[in-house]
Amino acid sequence: VPGLVVVNPRGVAKRGLGWSMFNPLAPVKPAFRWVSKHGSLTYSNMGKEFPDGGINEAGLYIGEMNYYFTEWPRDEGLVRIYHNQWIQYLLDNFETVDQVLADLPRVAPDGHNRWQFFIADATGAAATITFVKGRAVVNAGGSLPVKALCNRRYAREMDTLRLYRGFGGGRPVDFADTMDDRRFVRAAAMLRDQDRAVPAADYAFAILRKLDWGNNKWSLAFDLKRRTVRFNTDRSRRVRTVDLAAFDLAPTAPAMVLDINRDLEGDVAMLFTPHSEAVQRQYVAMMWDGIDTGFFGNLTFRPMMKSRMVSAIRQFK
Repeated sequence: VPGLVVVNPRGVAKRGLGWSMFNPLAPVKPAFRWVSKHGSLTYSNMGKEFPDGGINEAGLYIGEMNYYFTEWPRDEGLVRIYHNQWIQYLLDNFETVDQVLADLPRVAPDGHNRWQFFIADATGAAATITFVKGRAVVNAGGSLPVKALCNRRYAREMDTLRLYRGFGGGRPVDFADTMDDRRFVRAAAMLRDQDRAVPAADYAFAILRKLDWGNNKWSLAFDLKRRTVRFNTDRSRRVRTVDLAAFDLAPTAPAMVLDINRDLEGDVAMLFTPHSEAVQRQYVAMMWDGIDTGFFGNLTFRPMMKSRMVSAIRQFK
């Protein structure tokens, strides 16, 4: 899967891009603008400003997970912005999980993907957000006993987990079991049994390996206190590291990018290069060219998305 790691400076003026910008049939929402308060490091297969997840300089993390039954909010009183950009909006503006949750009644995601979200901050707080019948269902604090999220609703994951030994049931945790609904069970067991003698980043990768059945494309482990990330991909399993503190995040600094699949190892901060419209066009095209949207979608929807995801960033200054 093609993609970029992007470093975004603070102090950049932005405009919310509603789903109507990409889909002419979607309701048009009023213009929504902000100036980014925090610099961030994101990972994306849709180019700059459209991340799948990332961390900001305050230590806030947000990431998406596919969830087939997602229904985005329909409340006309909400500001709604494209789901990828909503992730960037949160990283631009907030420092803690509580701040993100407090903003849910004001700004919500919208779009064509069906996602749920995991958020965490440098204090150790975490939450999951799933949109069910247009309403945000949040698990946090006492309702988030296991700080993990896969591709099912959190409540359903916990119902399954309670069948297992050590979590209320009698079934043994079997790491050879590759049923889809067992990944959360394995993650919960490894979090419970964490070997504190193993560095946290190494243990995070060990968990990711146990959840991979051979179809995992990217693996990323974030240290929210140190604002660092370690990652590898299916094209290069050598581990790359990036420290957000290595970058100039001033408003006058350029956004910097690195191909997430580039075959490197160790600290790669010095290998980032300035982002440009040409880079945006290249990566947006690579991603959409790999998606089959049906006969009519390939003729109309796919070219429109490729064009507008490039033209949209021209207004961010």
